[in-house]
Amino acid sequence: MRGWFGVGLLLLSLGGSVQASPLRDQYRQAEQALKKDDLPAYERLRKGLDDYPLTVYLDYQILADKLPQLTRAQLTRFMTRYPDSHLADRLERRYLFRLAREQRWQEFLAFYPALPNSVELQCAHYRAKWATGDRATAIAGAERLWRHGYSRPDICNPLFDAWNSVGGRGDEQIWQRMLLAYQHRQDGLLGYLGRQLSAAARPAGDFLLSLDKDPDLLAGSSLLATASARHKAALAQALSRLADTKPELVMSLYPKYRRQSSLNPEQVADIERQLARRLMFNRTRDYRSWLDSRLPVVGDSDLFELRARLAIWEQDWRHLPGWIDRLPATEQQDSRWQYWRGRALKAQNRHAEGDKAWQQAAQNRDYYGFLSAQQGRHDFSLQKKPLVPAPSLSQARRQWPALLRVEEWLALGDKTAARVEWYHLLGRVNEADGLALGSLALSRGWYDKSIVASIQVRAWDHLDLRFPVVYRELFQRQARRLGVDEATLFAIARQESAFYEQARSPVGAGGLMQLMPATARETARKHGIGDYQHPSDVYRPEVNVQLGSSYFKELLERYDNNRIPAIAAYNAGPSRINRWLKGSGSRPMDVWVENIPYRETRGYVQNVLAFSVIYQDMLGQKKTFIKPAELNDVY
Repeated sequence: MRGWFGVGLLLLSLGGSVQASPLRDQYRQAEQALKKDDLPAYERLRKGLDDYPLTVYLDYQILADKLPQLTRAQLTRFMTRYPDSHLADRLERRYLFRLAREQRWQEFLAFYPALPNSVELQCAHYRAKWATGDRATAIAGAERLWRHGYSRPDICNPLFDAWNSVGGRGDEQIWQRMLLAYQHRQDGLLGYLGRQLSAAARPAGDFLLSLDKDPDLLAGSSLLATASARHKAALAQALSRLADTKPELVMSLYPKYRRQSSLNPEQVADIERQLARRLMFNRTRDYRSWLDSRLPVVGDSDLFELRARLAIWEQDWRHLPGWIDRLPATEQQDSRWQYWRGRALKAQNRHAEGDKAWQQAAQNRDYYGFLSAQQGRHDFSLQKKPLVPAPSLSQARRQWPALLRVEEWLALGDKTAARVEWYHLLGRVNEADGLALGSLALSRGWYDKSIVASIQVRAWDHLDLRFPVVYRELFQRQARRLGVDEATLFAIARQESAFYEQARSPVGAGGLMQLMPATARETARKHGIGDYQHPSDVYRPEVNVQLGSSYFKELLERYDNNRIPAIAAYNAGPSRINRWLKGSGSRPMDVWVENIPYRETRGYVQNVLAFSVIYQDMLGQKKTFIKPAELNDVY
């Protein structure tokens, strides 16, 4: 019934492990009274709780329960009293939705005159504008929100109906949205929109719908030059889509349609871009002359990057610098492309130029910078800034009262609620304050929160905040027991969870080193990890680190103690890695990593390897990057 009572029950269950506090006990009792709808008891208990940090949750629940009767004055008092609470934002949002449901448009705009962030409330905002006479703004907003390739929330329908009532949503607007829905493969929306077309426009809509159901119709039919502009747009879209699955067929079809149907240059360019993308993804040498002649004409930065990566895959060092030169100037200066420029120049015996490129790349603290430093025999550049002094706890509490809520949730054992409060606090401070909070978190042992602080204020050079040494004894013991590199284990945990013990991925992986339930269960069985008795045990650091390090050891043994495929397999699974290795044709290490098919896994491998160097420094170890056996192996 009430969203926060689940938290309350958790607090009760944790009571034995939390330091006794009269206000905590009174808070729990008030929460239970509210759960039972015993308002007299609640009101008696609520007295005296003004100084308790979590009382905002009680006050929020009282107002949320009577939302239909909530007055603006009550809401304003709540927001004034708790301006730094995410619950103030939540209650404000719920109140706006209530005003929209009740169509109290003048109050809506008076209370929140700015354009909201959410699509639902933007639709309500423009409905309010329409109802209060500002139709020009409402129409412009409706048209902007309409032009979208996915379904819009139901709350937007009255706005679109009002726009339609003055002739705003005609065939052209419907058609343009149909094209967007077609691009995003939203079949249901496409059919719905097709039914809204007038009789005059219906043939083009039916044609697009038929191509949506069966793109191969393009191979057996042809349009005359007299076809309508909409038929041509449908044809161009269908050719672009078909290029993704049957590029060879489209290569033969699109010149014919270009001649017969007079496709315009922009339509042709869209088809050719999709063809180029698919041909490069497929790594085919077919149509290579066509590809390299058309890319300079129709290409963009994404396609030039794909072409450069294809040259890397083929180890075409002679032509790679030319494709790098087509990238935007800022990208060319990135450590990634400086590394590959140096690699290509070195392969052509242009050693001085290659050394210059690697020296520039080596100034960066990332995978390519470290790889350039290793290859060019330069020092690793960590660019570490000193830790900002942490404020005293009393000073921090005075400056950021929300910190009290973070502390109390942590004291009560609810790390998730504490994390929500921490994120909200960091969203309201400047860089200097964010760094001070990060240092405070580090000093208090809130390691995941120091990392969050560094990310929120983009403090990339504050390595003490970004890469804390957490659970050192656990990682060190496992590294020694299994003969696994300690810094690599730290790097995996840092990449997987940012040391948030309660982390859970969308697919169900959990804990510091993010173990899937089946993997955790099987790893515990194989390695005799008796501490693992229940799936929830992955959220216990002492169990999770055992499981994660043991699983990584299995992967190392599978891949001859080579960390590169083992790290990739930790992210994407051994079956995928085996398939990629089987089809790679014995490439050098750097070429293989650069062409890992999944962008996520490619970034994962690069991050873990780079993080391992940073953790070597944090642990006081000698810094090495890629081991000679890993670098000299073929993949």
